[in-house]
Amino acid sequence: MKNDLKFTDFLKDVFSSFDKKVENSGLVSICVEIPLIDLFQVYELFINKYPFSSFWEESDGISYIAFEKCKYVTLDGPKRFEVANEFNSENFKNLINLTNETDNSALSKIIYLFSYSENLNNNLSSDVPSLEAILPKILIIKSDKNCWLRINGHVEGKSSLRALIEEIWTIRNQVINSGSELIKLSGLKTSFDYPNIDDFLNSLETSNVNLKKVLNRGIQLVEKGILEKIVLANRIKIKLKNKLDLVEILKRLKKNQPNTCRYVWKRNGKDILFGASPEKLFSFTKPNLTLEALAGTISTNSNFKKLLKSTKDLKEHNYVINYLIKCLEVSKIKNFKKSDIKVNSFGDISHLQTLIFSKVENICPFELLKNLHPSPAVCGYPKNSALDWINTLESFPRGNYASPMGWVDASGNASFLLVIRGARYIEENIEFTAGSGIVSGSVLEKEIDEIKLKFESIVKQIFFAKNPI
Repeated sequence: MKNDLKFTDFLKDVFSSFDKKVENSGLVSICVEIPLIDLFQVYELFINKYPFSSFWEESDGISYIAFEKCKYVTLDGPKRFEVANEFNSENFKNLINLTNETDNSALSKIIYLFSYSENLNNNLSSDVPSLEAILPKILIIKSDKNCWLRINGHVEGKSSLRALIEEIWTIRNQVINSGSELIKLSGLKTSFDYPNIDDFLNSLETSNVNLKKVLNRGIQLVEKGILEKIVLANRIKIKLKNKLDLVEILKRLKKNQPNTCRYVWKRNGKDILFGASPEKLFSFTKPNLTLEALAGTISTNSNFKKLLKSTKDLKEHNYVINYLIKCLEVSKIKNFKKSDIKVNSFGDISHLQTLIFSKVENICPFELLKNLHPSPAVCGYPKNSALDWINTLESFPRGNYASPMGWVDASGNASFLLVIRGARYIEENIEFTAGSGIVSGSVLEKEIDEIKLKFESIVKQIFFAKNPI
């Protein structure tokens, strides 16, 4: 059993590795395999202990929880993908792994969150950085039926190394016993007073007055041939009286929105980004590279055949497919294959989906990100013109909405999603953002209904969080 490991044996093995690999000081990483755990349970146990945390959970792939920052960079300004690449290379070059893992899923990971755009030529100033890159101090990784706990830190000699080993061992024991630990804390939980769903609906109705003007302008731009596609978004901000019961919301998202990736980027207790994204920008597990085209929307309660036969939605979807293929060609990847187009459901909402597969020996994830983002799925086409019009028409900076979030490991494997179908809790307010793609054939009322559908997919997981379905 993984929990039968003795501390003395673990200590001896890490010290022995340190003697072989480290002269006296350096940036080190220590990993220990742990029994299969409930990520929600562990996150709830530690979420209030550390100011920073990040959560990433998907049903088919690697999931993680990260706590605290070991190394990090925050950038306001241009060249964010280049800076991310430099940070990635430097830290993995310096990081010395003191334990040997046989499973690639357990490799060290650096996590990333970008803003939607650098907003250099936009009068709307964003309150989020262009780039946040973090080598977590504590990382819990779950893949298939295996789990690992990893700790990263700079050590100066064996005394500080021992302190780091003792820390990971203490956390290991807390994780293994997280169920009983939570029972002790259950009596300390406070109830949360959430606003009524009517508060959201009233705000939505008020915002629709301006939204109609913005969408109509987008439709005109397409009809006049100035743009072929543009994605325009709406934002609603509502006051909250108390903090979120974030873990409960994540549980509901997992239950009610399958096939998504549940994500959290908690900068601190007053600034939390979270949601359940249906869209992977790309994933790379050597040598398999997968890109995803996701565009064209319908309520899951509707007849899927309507979406597959919708000229408007197919056109919107094909812009994304063609763009992704062009990005592969820019990256000198010529051998690829496409899946058949299908309708995939993500809870209340279903989308047209096409996967593009390729096999490559190696690829820089940040060069790929630079080429891919923002795709026509969240921007429009032509990209630069659509981006300029988005900055002109929308009355708010997108911030992290529709931006890339993901991870890169020590071997160069990577996975990035788009931050959509979520919300941001900020200074006792909660912001919801949702958008719709406009192409020739778009009808104003249908675009408004689509944005409302996307809003409701996350809103009802929050406003009803104290009343389980």
